[in-house]
Amino acid sequence: MKRRFTLLLLLTFTLAVLPSCSHDDDELDPSTIPAKVPPLQPSAECVPLIAHRGCWSGSEYPQNSVAAFREALKLNIYGTEFDVRQTRDGRLVVNHDATYKGLAVEDFDYDDLSQQTLSNGEPLPLLEDFLRAYVETLTSVQLVVELKKCRVADVLDLLGQYDVLSRAIFISFSKSYCNQLVKAGYGPVTCYLGGNLSPQAIQKAGYAGIDYRHSVLQEHPEWIAEAQSLGLQVIAWTVNATDLIRDYLSNDVVVTSDRVKDYIMSNSTGK
Repeated sequence: MKRRFTLLLLLTFTLAVLPSCSHDDDELDPSTIPAKVPPLQPSAECVPLIAHRGCWSGSEYPQNSVAAFREALKLNIYGTEFDVRQTRDGRLVVNHDATYKGLAVEDFDYDDLSQQTLSNGEPLPLLEDFLRAYVETLTSVQLVVELKKCRVADVLDLLGQYDVLSRAIFISFSKSYCNQLVKAGYGPVTCYLGGNLSPQAIQKAGYAGIDYRHSVLQEHPEWIAEAQSLGLQVIAWTVNATDLIRDYLSNDVVVTSDRVKDYIMSNSTGK
């Protein structure tokens, strides 16, 4: 009996000290990451639109490519969104899906993944490629960083190296990631994507607002005014119909769209 108790104690200690393999369980040390929090509300000078995976619709540029990202930076819009994942060897890459060219991003090193290119000849973009392009551009466009599967601390560290933390907004389906950002002081620029939390729950969690699929907002239209009354940001994705974009903008909802350039060109004021 004594031996079994000793083994149980040893097993409990071992499990307690073993590092977790899940990115969702990574914890941030807020004392090591200075929080530079920008205002989340769009300025009056820009069109409150977010380019979804860059400006690629109707062009030769693939989604989440550096070329599509650069095109979005040319527009007078609120932000441009892109998706961040992490490779087996810890490189932060921009890719929406869990796989790239049929290979699971988290199961391969970057050198393996970069052997195959995007349709415009670019290798799989690194987050660093986006950040270099960003700092080379004189722009007021915000970085809308969607955290897919990555270590949150690594993303913040890299953005800090390029001194763009004050230009970043964070979005994620992962409440764990959002909670880590709140703990590190980035709650005022963190929006939850899941669509299953009420504005009151969002406020209680310390997030800046809701960034929900527009079908969710159509099912819960009361959430828009409710969130705004609580001082929360409201973002709708992915809205491509011109009349629907216009309706959301008229209700002070920021819109994420594949067709921001088309909308701006077809509307002299962008609203």
